[in-house]
Parts: sequence; C-alpha cells; structure tokens
Amino acid sequence: MQNAVTTSIAQLTYRSIHMAVLTWILGANPRAVTIRHHLVAAFVAGLLWFRGHATCTAISRGGEASHDALNRLLTGSALRAFLQILALSLVDRRKGYLVIDDVVIGKTGRFIDGIKYLFCPSEDRKLLALNAVVLGWTDGKVFIPLTFRFWKKPLVDPPKRRRGRKAKRPVEQGPVRAFDDTQFKTKIELAIDMLHWAHQRGFTPQAVLFDCYYLTKRVTTWLKPKKWHWVSRIKAGRKLVRNGKPFSAKKWVQLAPIKRAPKITTSVEAELPGWGNVRIIRANDVPGASKRFLVGSNPNWHRGTIERLYGHRWAIETAFRDGSQLLGLKDCQCRSFQAQENHFALVLMAYAFLQSQKVRRETSGDVIARFSHVTITHTTSLSQSKVRQITRERRRRDHDPHHPVYSPRPVLPACG
Repeated sequence: MQNAVTTSIAQLTYRSIHMAVLTWILGANPRAVTIRHHLVAAFVAGLLWFRGHATCTAISRGGEASHDALNRLLTGSALRAFLQILALSLVDRRKGYLVIDDVVIGKTGRFIDGIKYLFCPSEDRKLLALNAVVLGWTDGKVFIPLTFRFWKKPLVDPPKRRRGRKAKRPVEQGPVRAFDDTQFKTKIELAIDMLHWAHQRGFTPQAVLFDCYYLTKRVTTWLKPKKWHWVSRIKAGRKLVRNGKPFSAKKWVQLAPIKRAPKITTSVEAELPGWGNVRIIRANDVPGASKRFLVGSNPNWHRGTIERLYGHRWAIETAFRDGSQLLGLKDCQCRSFQAQENHFALVLMAYAFLQSQKVRRETSGDVIARFSHVTITHTTSLSQSKVRQITRERRRRDHDPHHPVYSPRPVLPACG
C-alpha cells in the first residue's frame, strides 16, 4: 500500500498565503517578465509565513518549491524590474507623494560581496552592512516601494577634499569604479537616477519628501525644471539668504528671544541657493533632542502644511521597521551580491503585498495574522439525512450473481 501524502497544519497555512500572493501577482499581469511567478510567490509567501528567519531550506518545507529552485531564484536574473511592475500597478501616478530614504542592512558574514563598515543610525554604531536607497510612493495611508538602488563601495576610496586656503586642487582622474567593476555612484546620484525613472513613467507627485542628507544643490537643481515641490528637514547651520544678508536657522533661534528676529513659533521665508525662496519652520521640540527645522519649497505654504507633508515621510521608516521585524530584511547571508539584491526586492514585494491587502487601519502584522488563519472543518458524527439508504434492490444487485445488473465490489489488495 502506497503511503498517502499528508499535509500539516503549518503547510495549510503556507499554502493559503501562497495562493493569495500568486493571485495578487497574476492580477498585475506581468507578461513582459520571464520570471517564474510560482517561485516568486513561493518565496514571498515564505517570508510572510516565517515572519523573519526565512531561509531557502525553511521555505521549501511548505511544499511549493524546492531548496535548489529557491536558491536559483536568488542568484538568477535581477528581480528589481519585477518589483517595479507590481508596484506601478498599485499606485496613482498623478497623485500622492514620492519618498526617498536609505536603509543600512546589517550582515554577519564577512565575505559577502560589497560589504563595508557603515554607520547605522538605529544602533548608533558602525557595523558590517550593505546600503540601499529606496524610492517609494504614499498617499498618506499606504506606502508602496517603487524601486531601489544599492550603494556599491568603490575599489579605492576617493581622496578627501581639504577645505580652506591651503586646499590643493584635486588631481584629475578617471571615473571611479565600484567593487564589481561598474561605475561608482554616490547616494545622491542614485536618488537622482530614481527620480528620473519616476519622471519617465509619468509621475507628477504633489511633493517629494526626503531627509536633510538629500537636500543638496544637485537634487534641487534637478527638481526645479520639473516643477516638483518638496519638503525636507534642514540643518540648523545651512547657509541661506534673507533680505540680501546671510541667514541660518541657528541664528534665527538665537536672535528671536531678544526680539531681533521673527518669533520662533512663526515661519520664516528665506532664499535657498539653487532653488529660490522657501519657507522654514521650527518643528516641535523633542525632549533630549536637538532643535529641528523643516523647509518647504513653496514659500506660500503655512506651518501646518509643511508639518503634514513631512509627516508622510515617516511611512518609509515604518516600512524598514516592518521589513526587519516581520519579513527578514536583514536575515539573508548569501555571499553573492546579486542574491542580496534579489532578496531585498522580494522583501519589498512582500511589503507591497501587505499594503495592497490592508483593510481600514490594519497594521502589517494584522494582515499576516489574517492570512495565516486557516479554518479547518471536520464532522464528528454522521447525520441520518446525509447517509445514503441501501434499498432492497441495491442489496440484491450487489450480492445476487443472477441479477441482470450485477456489480460486485472491488477487492482491495492485501497489505504486505
């Protein structure tokens, strides 16, 4: 007697999530991509099933894909284009806001391609990590990651420029190469590349939201001809111009108490080099933290508008937190850099799936719990109404060889 294939309760949970993810992927109609949708759905369902610590070996226990197939998915062709197709099917390109930020992905393996000691703000220390810049879309309620670019460490660190009168003129050199022999790009250049990608696909955001790191002249110069407004945090010592004189938010705070500058509670209009007039406000103070200032590209915006728009930027921080706690963002320890990029793309796909399945004010954990709840029904006793009655004619047909419609029951082989 052959052994019957049994399915555990955990596998039923995994298969219910897998079916939901596969239906979502096929609904986006990604016909231009040659990637096997079944494998992508199997890996994304595994990330949701384990809620972190999802390896190819663990996901293969679900029964939908083998370990080797999942490993080939990671080390195979890039999955970033597949992520972009799924994300574009979920957003409204004429509304909403674009958000830019980067995340430091800590790793434990010392021999991972492209790994480098980087400062992690969440842990307030340097650690071996990879760095990815992410562009996302939000309407204030949901956040959908659109695309990403990994920062690649250079083969040779570029020389630091000295400031002051004794600064020497840098020696002209060729383009800096990354560790994988591609052109090295800074995080600012990667952010501009992603904004250009969004502009080519017809995005007209109400504002672009980013942190003070991306508030550079190169970014504002690119945004100005597109007429895209933006909101950012600004450093207290950033050089501005007001009434033809140098101005900074730091001096504004020092002069306001002695009535030599506008009040702290109001906003101030100043000129930002590379853009023009902007509106600066002082954010609400956090106990124990330094003073924070926000800047909006439209000088006609009032304080409440700038605070509300910058508040939407927090959605990308929530995505990074949920990715680390629920989706295993930092758990992949593959040595291949291509595998690290594909794993990051699959994590963002899983987060996009959670956002697309939200109901009302559900969190990402609530969505996972709802899809993990499998209802199994079983009957403890048989009802007389559901039992087929054996009539006299049927009994005679089964046991009388002389009956014209004689059909004996098949004899099962004995178990050896």
